[in-house]
Amino acid sequence: MKKYLEMAACMAAAAALAACNKNVETQVPEAVPSAPAEIRLALAGNTATKATVDGTGVENAIRTVDIFVFFKGGEYDGQLDAYAHFDSAPYTLTATTGDRTVYAVVNSAQPVSELEGISTRTGLLTKVTEITSQKTASSAPGDFTMIGSVNRSAATANALVPGLNAITVKVDRIVSRVRLLKITRDFESSALGAQDFRIEEIYLSNAVGRENYSMDRTPSADDFFNILGVPDAAYDLWMRRTVGTDLSDGASKDMGDAAYSMYAMPNPVDTDSDEKPFTVRNTKLVVKALLNAKPVYYVIPLGALDSNTTYDIGELVITRPGSSDPEKKTETASCTFTVEANPWTVVPLETETGKYVI
Repeated sequence: MKKYLEMAACMAAAAALAACNKNVETQVPEAVPSAPAEIRLALAGNTATKATVDGTGVENAIRTVDIFVFFKGGEYDGQLDAYAHFDSAPYTLTATTGDRTVYAVVNSAQPVSELEGISTRTGLLTKVTEITSQKTASSAPGDFTMIGSVNRSAATANALVPGLNAITVKVDRIVSRVRLLKITRDFESSALGAQDFRIEEIYLSNAVGRENYSMDRTPSADDFFNILGVPDAAYDLWMRRTVGTDLSDGASKDMGDAAYSMYAMPNPVDTDSDEKPFTVRNTKLVVKALLNAKPVYYVIPLGALDSNTTYDIGELVITRPGSSDPEKKTETASCTFTVEANPWTVVPLETETGKYVI
């Protein structure tokens, strides 16, 4: 789901520039005439939604807001004009009028001292955030970092001008979300259906844990976690969920609750690889089960993962034993059978003369 930042800008007196900008460092090149404007921001759209549709409160939460105003076009394109950090409303900062690009960063994990040092658009967009920083005050997944931007340009009669300027910035979560909503056991073999079967856990394998603010970073092998189907306990909160449910044949486990959501950073790789040592590859969802107390794995390739996108598997129907390898998908194939009886094997019970004499 997208959030919305509504921004209203109005002209302020030049003498008020310093007073309005106590926590904002405006960098205006000398060659550019200064036209100070006070920008007042109001947050809207931060309403709770159903967990099964758009996300929980912590997934939608807006905790902090960092606003960056960059020059757009010309000699100073991409250089910082104004910046401000907000922990709560009201939101005000001072910038100059003209062609500008406005970025809003919500719930940034970067310290304010580091964000204050950003002087270019490139410097902002190359900042990297970790999956483990996407958490609430209680260390649960949530309060996700979101980012968005809007261009204000005279070419579209939309530049920041003296007077009131209404601006809407749509921001996206950087993370991807994966949900398995239901598991059903429906074994084709009645003999296997009679065996004990338990869903132990679900988790993401080969999941990316880092992404930059531009959300176009190409991951390296070092950016992957839970590699080769082996979970790393450090990422259990984001990429692993305990189920612990016994399933009789024909029974189902409803997993639509938000507690079973898993999160990772975007992964543009949509193909698998068997290369070792580990190389970049697609992310998978792994279901670990016990069949007659023996571990079996059901592996679902997810393809490329995009930011601010939920990947839902409505129902996983398990019809046969899984793979013994958490990295390998269980392959199935169709066959046509022809059944022929072998010739009799003849074993003569004879004497050396060819006759059996009693």
